[in-house]
Amino acid sequence: MQKIHKRSIWLRSLVMAVVFAAGVFMNASGAAAATGDWDGAQKAVLNAYKKYQTSVDVSSYNLNYATEYDNLKSMMSTVVSETPYLFYAGTRFSVSRNTSTNQIVKITLGYADAYKKTDGSIRKAKIKKTRRQLDDAVNKALLNVEPSMSQVEKAMVLHDYLVSTTAYTSDSGNAFRLTEVGTFLKHKANCEGYSRAYAILMQKVGIPVKFVSSEKMVHMWNEIKIGKKWYHVDVTWDDPMDSRDKTDQYGRVSHQNFLCSAAKMQKTKHYDFSTGDATSTKYDNRYWQNVNSSFYYNNGKWLYMTKDGITERDSLDKGTATVLYNVSGDNLVQYDADRYYFIAFNSIYLYSRKTNEAKAVWKTTDLYSANCTLDQIKVENNKLYYRVYDNGKHISNKITPNEDGTL
Repeated sequence: MQKIHKRSIWLRSLVMAVVFAAGVFMNASGAAAATGDWDGAQKAVLNAYKKYQTSVDVSSYNLNYATEYDNLKSMMSTVVSETPYLFYAGTRFSVSRNTSTNQIVKITLGYADAYKKTDGSIRKAKIKKTRRQLDDAVNKALLNVEPSMSQVEKAMVLHDYLVSTTAYTSDSGNAFRLTEVGTFLKHKANCEGYSRAYAILMQKVGIPVKFVSSEKMVHMWNEIKIGKKWYHVDVTWDDPMDSRDKTDQYGRVSHQNFLCSAAKMQKTKHYDFSTGDATSTKYDNRYWQNVNSSFYYNNGKWLYMTKDGITERDSLDKGTATVLYNVSGDNLVQYDADRYYFIAFNSIYLYSRKTNEAKAVWKTTDLYSANCTLDQIKVENNKLYYRVYDNGKHISNKITPNEDGTL
């Protein structure tokens, strides 16, 4: 079955209003002056948001609206789009400026509609409640990390967690898709939501992280630092969609955009982004490029599925792999510490790592036509969800496994 990558169709754009009209301030030579303390202004804006203020005085930072307009846009975009836990910031802001010098004296901050009342006041209690919910969700994700894991392994397991628990959406009516709220709490996000969520998780496990964006692609992703080198990670594009109906694929995780050099990212059709940092090609051609299942960690071993079958490794970033169970299967998903489901021969199989045996526990022929294709499964909330493609459309259903894992 052919898969396609998900691409964001909307990167957060900022809308600005300006109070007071004025002429352009030029220096003695006629060239535009650019002397503003934008770093200081950015810290002031961030601090104001953290205190739930609706405006911030920036008159002391010498910000010239006419000559440094691009700096203004860049600063506000960085604050609103690239600051973890600032999910309540809005896409609109306004500035007030001196009519004679064009100096910006005040920035009026925008807040997302969900976090402000009709009278414009801020819903502080709701913001704090959402933050507590986010903390719980982040801690749940971090349960997948063990102290003994390498940086690569921590980055991988959290990459896989986000892909497995999030569905891509470009729905413009879903404002949550832009932030970590969409990823961690609503489980639907666009590239900005995925990137912010991954940044939070990387910060939590001590891996340096930053954001990469391309205006022409209308897309955002991350760079992370492994050892002394930076690498690209695009979680969004590693969450594949079905080419037939553009829907999220249960249980499938791509790794084609994990720990890539800038040159490799360009080969995967990323463009119009800064390529200065990620020069190392160390991981560009690693085996995981061809792995379309999650990597599962259990008892010091990593389990996953390849074209050769169910495979095990002692380490993700070094050593060799051992094929434990040879099968032309697909879509390996974990049921519990010992057991896993996978698809083979249009049936769902249950595999036991303890016995290294598998048996068919569900067949499509019991419910669907002989021409159908069972192509996706996932385990969620102690239920197994599956998707069958039959007569030109996907049919989704769920089964509650028996105590022994049979269906």
